[in-house]
Amino acid sequence: MLSGAALAVSAAALLCLPSCEQGSSAPSAGASPFARPFPMPHGYWKKTDEFYCFASGGQQGGIYVYGMPSMKLLSEIPIFNVDPRWGWTTANPEVREMMTNPRTGEVLISGDTHHPVLSRKDAKYDGKWLFINDKRNARIARMNLATFRTEEILWMENVPGGMHGFSSGPNTELLIGNIELESYPAKEIRDYLGAEVDIDLIKGPYVSCVFGVKVAPDGTMKTAWQVWGPWQYDLARAGWGESDGWFINTAYNTERSVNTVGMFKRPEDYVFYWNIASIEKAVADGKFITTEEAPDVPVIKWSDIELYAAPCPLNPHGLDIDPTGRYALSSGKATTLVRHYDFRKVMKAIEEQNFIGEEFGVPIIDKEAISGDIDTGLGPTHIEYDNEGYCYIGFFVDSDVKKVALGDPWDKKHGHEPWSVVDTIPAHYSVGHLMVPGGDSAEPYGKYLVIMNKLTKDTFLHHGPLICENHELYDIETVPAPLIDQMSLPPESHYAQGIPVSLVTQHAKSVYDLPSTLPTPGVAYDYDNKKATVTMTCVRSFFTPDMFTVPQGWDVDVQIQNVEMSLDMTHGWALTGYDVMESIDPGEHKTLQFKATHEGVFWYYCLWFCSELHMEMRGRMIVIPEAEWTPELEWSALK
Repeated sequence: MLSGAALAVSAAALLCLPSCEQGSSAPSAGASPFARPFPMPHGYWKKTDEFYCFASGGQQGGIYVYGMPSMKLLSEIPIFNVDPRWGWTTANPEVREMMTNPRTGEVLISGDTHHPVLSRKDAKYDGKWLFINDKRNARIARMNLATFRTEEILWMENVPGGMHGFSSGPNTELLIGNIELESYPAKEIRDYLGAEVDIDLIKGPYVSCVFGVKVAPDGTMKTAWQVWGPWQYDLARAGWGESDGWFINTAYNTERSVNTVGMFKRPEDYVFYWNIASIEKAVADGKFITTEEAPDVPVIKWSDIELYAAPCPLNPHGLDIDPTGRYALSSGKATTLVRHYDFRKVMKAIEEQNFIGEEFGVPIIDKEAISGDIDTGLGPTHIEYDNEGYCYIGFFVDSDVKKVALGDPWDKKHGHEPWSVVDTIPAHYSVGHLMVPGGDSAEPYGKYLVIMNKLTKDTFLHHGPLICENHELYDIETVPAPLIDQMSLPPESHYAQGIPVSLVTQHAKSVYDLPSTLPTPGVAYDYDNKKATVTMTCVRSFFTPDMFTVPQGWDVDVQIQNVEMSLDMTHGWALTGYDVMESIDPGEHKTLQFKATHEGVFWYYCLWFCSELHMEMRGRMIVIPEAEWTPELEWSALK
């Protein structure tokens, strides 16, 4: 039998085993300002996360939301997809209406989200709304950041799809964007543009447009105008500060080719400068047409507004404006070049008519008078800015990000040679997009860089041929920038925006407001229209009513009110035998619509583990053949 001293020694040895085995290579607590504490205190990340990151979901059709620097996934906001977890399905008539193509009547439940755009005041984020585009179907959605839910979807008129560049004016009164994939538009537009653009249905070439969307004070969107012209357009940025009143976009297919090889025939492509006031004047002067499809959307010809082109490196992709609004940088993804344009020099060149020619009547500004090149690596893509006078350029082929010092007036702050590389940040692998909090606004917050890699390869555990995304978090206040964390995320983010937590939480809702008078549970039968309307409440752990009857073949409206007022007390309504499943948040009211197509007993139950009695939280829908139905079988007679 061991003595007391021996027991004490043995216990001490056991207690030190983990650290003893790891040896001196184990990181000590507090070795890094980003180290996680151990033991982890409850609520640590809620207290220490500084930013929300809103990352586009790409093929997922919505938005991913995570905290920074924790890199903890918080939410998925469904938008152009359906997701019963988050209470977003086409059984809800409000959602179904938003998802219905006004041209075809088809309900589309998938999309390709690309560019999230946070609302702003004076070109700085205000935390009210988040907008995003669907590239495939040319749609724009608006989310309310009080609830993290989609409130509106606008279908862009006159185009079938291909919306790519998307941006906000400095006060989110105007959203601007453009169509990347060229169109064979309605006959009214083809005739209006004329033979000069030489549109042919089979052989091409085709045409495209830029657009403006007015945003009302309550957030409601309406297409204000479209400007159609001979080119396609990729990325777009609305100006602010020195470039206020203009927007800038790129075209990578100035060849107007309909095949990939043909899109590389020119040595350079174009950046375009569009004067917004000239577009609004064309509308005011009546220099537009409308189409049968969209009789209230002015369609303007490119030659009737103030528009300029400037050469840019071949097949540009990145296009981003610095915090002052003075500089715009564009990356030639088929080159090693990133070109920086000085808006002051652009305005001077326009005033002096320093042009080298024109194309389709659009003056081409001499690039030597307005820009310079940074030759920094292979496959440059997107650019972000910090608050210290640096930009960050992603490189797909080189798999890194270059930190570049900006020119005047930033050189007085950072002290480096303007347009020189001051750090090279490795990435894993093939950088597509990147994000600095506030990095596309007049007020970047700096501190962190998120690299959204397009290839993940060997970074995480194997999980099949389709591999997750890798979002990498770097500390950019240090040179060289250290890697803080790597985050796995489902495919496929294209762009993201980071905003301080306080700007979002100031608007946040924890529960919805209950109506002043709660609905009375029951069932109403409309024999003329063959429709049953079920008014229902849910609360731990009951549905009321917990049974209803309906004739087979009738339409059913289930109007559910979650009467809970407690944080995180979401309920759900899932109906067996039918494709109906929905979440209902605390205080929320939902309407679900379906047809009672087959007879029998079908249980509805709560989707969520909301209480210890969640399994007992259920009820019956009894569908009776219409030939056997009598009023005596109504719910009120049987309850």
